[in-house]
Amino acid sequence: MIIVPSVAVLLAIMAYAITIYSENLERPSQKFGPLGSEHVHAAFAVKIDGVKLNFSQEKYQVRSKYIHVENNDGNTLHRHATGVPVGEFFSSIGMNVTDSCFTLENGTNYCSNGNSNLEFYINGNKTDSIANYVIKDDDRILIVYGNKNKMETEQDLDALRLTEIKK
Repeated sequence: MIIVPSVAVLLAIMAYAITIYSENLERPSQKFGPLGSEHVHAAFAVKIDGVKLNFSQEKYQVRSKYIHVENNDGNTLHRHATGVPVGEFFSSIGMNVTDSCFTLENGTNYCSNGNSNLEFYINGNKTDSIANYVIKDDDRILIVYGNKNKMETEQDLDALRLTEIKK
C-alpha cells in the first residue's frame, strides 16, 4: 500500500524535473546564449504620437523566457541570456520594430514618412537602429514615433532617466 503511492510520487517528481530541465534547454532559432547565461535589466519606453504604450498589461508579461517584462511592470526589460536583442522582445509580444517602422500587435504600422518619424535613443543618444541592440545593465531605451520637437524628446528622455529599473 505504501509502495504504489511512493512510486507515483517519485514518477511525478521525475516528470516535473524533466519538464523544467527541458524548458531550460529550449532555445529559439537565433544564436542566443542559454537561459540564465546573463541577467540584465534596462528601462524602456515606447511612445506613439505622444502616447506611452502600457507594457504592464498582462498580455505583455513574460512572453519570452529570454527577454521580457514581468510582475506587472511595463518599464523594465529583463534579459536572461547572452545575445538577445531588443527586437526579440517585441517579436515575442506580436510587435515588430525595424529601422523605419514600428508595428503593433494589431498590425498597425507607424513608419517614418517625413512628417512623422520613428526615432530610437539609447542612454539619451539617438541611434539609427534598435532591433538588434542587446541591452546592457541599467540602459535607458526610448522609441518614439510622431511629429515631435526637440523639447518633447528631451522631456521623454528626462522621464526615462527617472524611471526606476526594477531588478
